[in-house]
Amino acid sequence: MKHLFLAVIMAVSFVSCSGNDDNTAPEQTNPVATQYFHPPAWIQGSWKISGSNSAYFKFTNDDFILVSPYTSWKSVLQQTAPTGQIAKVNEDISDLYYQFTIIAGNSGGMYKFKRISPTRIQWINNTPLEVFLDKE
Repeated sequence: MKHLFLAVIMAVSFVSCSGNDDNTAPEQTNPVATQYFHPPAWIQGSWKISGSNSAYFKFTNDDFILVSPYTSWKSVLQQTAPTGQIAKVNEDISDLYYQFTIIAGNSGGMYKFKRISPTRIQWINNTPLEVFLDKE
């Protein structure tokens, strides 16, 4: 009788410890693509300082580019984020203004643009000078 009792105990212990019943696949985390810039449609395109022959700023639907020297701030932010440093853009957007502050590690800047017409904006750069830009 002891042997039968021992055999039943062992059989039950094997059945109750027989692997993982969890059939869910391990959760896979995919990298999230962050859109840092959201320039309004009225500012998208290339802009040059009035009277100049070359572009100075370029706005795409998701980037702000300094043309000379070429700096894609979207790329700067994408390279900064994986290092654990701050990589963000704070934006204020309206039908008349597009203002943003870029923070990319120890780099960044603050920019403010005012819509004058469909082909002209004003770059308000905390200076007493009025800087106008024409669309290319």
